[in-house]
Amino acid sequence: MSASLPERWRWIDERTRADHRFLRPEDHCLYFGEYRARCGWRGGPINDLIADFKRSPARIRESAHAPSVERFKERAIRSVARARRTGFARVAVDTQLTFVPIPPSALAGRSDHCDRLLRARSLAFAGWQADIRPLLRQSAATVPDHARAGARSSFAQLLAITQLDRSQLDRPLRPVVALFDDVITSGKHLAVATYRIREILPRQAIISVCIARRVRVEPQPEA
Repeated sequence: MSASLPERWRWIDERTRADHRFLRPEDHCLYFGEYRARCGWRGGPINDLIADFKRSPARIRESAHAPSVERFKERAIRSVARARRTGFARVAVDTQLTFVPIPPSALAGRSDHCDRLLRARSLAFAGWQADIRPLLRQSAATVPDHARAGARSSFAQLLAITQLDRSQLDRPLRPVVALFDDVITSGKHLAVATYRIREILPRQAIISVCIARRVRVEPQPEA
């Protein structure tokens, strides 16, 4: 069962920024909880929620309990949406923020494409005057970093396939762009997104909003 998220944000600060090597001192990143790497369900309720939230369409289809797994995913999306709605003042959502989801690794139209970030954000602010735009996209599908058996993609490799969709700039962005991702690990995806936006709009204010930040847990010695 997916966990409920806290209602209050936390900032990544000088004590925690070193855990995310692509974040610079001038970057501002909000998160709700901590995801414990390589701990699975033993990592706690946030790990459970992230596992359900990130579950791919392919894994759901392959499961012998697909309807139940799909319900868990939908529950996780609703949980994230509720937290988002309570975490922002309506006046900020209606007038000050443009929300931009980090593009998924599977391209739109592919059988494994997952639009969980866009859906969670849209559900969070249903009935409000939120500005939610898929401003960024990938030109090629990739294996998600968390699913790679070997080395993860580099900043340069990700930058090469990440594009800004200029058709989404048919009207001005609001004063602050809020990049939205599920888990911040190294901060690479957020750094690439910031780079691409500031190529076109160098003065644009940008913050990042994540469900959780990854924390490394040292293995416990056997008794």
